Amino acid sequence: MLRIGLVFGYGLAYYRDILRGIKHYAEQKPDWIFTPLSPDSQSVQTLSSLKFDGLIAHVYSVELAEALIALRKPVVNVSGVLPEQPIYRVSVDHVLVGERAAEHLLDRGFRQFGYVGYPDRDFSIGRECGFRERLKAANCTMETFYESDQTHHDPTGLWSWNTQLPGWLKSLQKPVAVFTSQDIQGVKVSEACRSAHLRVPEDVGILGVDDDDLLCEMTRPSMSSVALPSERIGYEAASLLSRLMSGRRPSKKSMLLPPREVVARQSTDILCIEDQVVAAAIRYIRENVHQPIRVSNVLKVIPVSRRSLERKFLATLGRGISQEIRRGHIDRAKSLLAGTELPMSQVARLSGFTEGRQLSVVFRQETGQTPTAYRRYHNG
Repeated sequence: MLRIGLVFGYGLAYYRDILRGIKHYAEQKPDWIFTPLSPDSQSVQTLSSLKFDGLIAHVYSVELAEALIALRKPVVNVSGVLPEQPIYRVSVDHVLVGERAAEHLLDRGFRQFGYVGYPDRDFSIGRECGFRERLKAANCTMETFYESDQTHHDPTGLWSWNTQLPGWLKSLQKPVAVFTSQDIQGVKVSEACRSAHLRVPEDVGILGVDDDDLLCEMTRPSMSSVALPSERIGYEAASLLSRLMSGRRPSKKSMLLPPREVVARQSTDILCIEDQVVAAAIRYIRENVHQPIRVSNVLKVIPVSRRSLERKFLATLGRGISQEIRRGHIDRAKSLLAGTELPMSQVARLSGFTEGRQLSVVFRQETGQTPTAYRRYHNG
């Protein structure tokens, strides 16, 4: 039998989903037995007394990293806090998380932005970088609010309430979209908005990361969030650990996986577009992306000429009506490809394409990938 140590807390859905991925991989490893350990200082001190063959850990402190390295056993890190440690790691591409968040908020018409994160955690720094660069490409800027991380003993996040957050939110030009480095901070922003008498999403749109459905659905209003490939991280971490225990060492220390889709809820359910004609047209397109709609369908419900609407679209969004329709169809297809195992013909039909071939041609034109390659990249 092989004893596998699992060194992380289970308070967040992110880590519980990682466990599910590990369990899924371990179904083919009947000789694996698991020993859960909390990643606190007391547990760290007991690591050397237990006889592990390998470990999967949330390495969030130098102390824990050093204790794991001292064991001289194969270790895989599933944390995005200390990537500089010489430990093999499976994690998320945090820059892509930030880019995905920016695209979601830009699509809703926001032009004022804020970011709430940590100044010294790698996952937060990466998400901020991706968010900022995507906004910069859209000629937008953002304000930042940093929480100081004084509780390294608590890897699940900070639940202390920052008294300066309501004032910072009130100082931002409205309407504003606030992206937070994780869902826990999104909950804090939501509560701070309530304290400052700011409406969500009318004054402040909120977008978190992790898609912890319990946190997101309990927040009032419910909170949108970037979903992460947590189960796949667990599966890939277990697979990597298996290779390491058999003596095979990959050349790359890190495997970074792309985020999944943005799960839209009430906290970003708004179109912050001043031109009401454009807003109505976009709303119609988004409500009907599952159908093979054309520009003529939009013009039937929006009482303006095509030339006028095209001009308005270009002035507001920088793209035409057809481009917006195609973008909507592709986004719908991406969501189905990454989040379901539906056959390609059904993905095409539910994304507004007449057949799988049409989906394949348009998808490749827009993304540079085939639908099959996109699904494989996001689902492993």
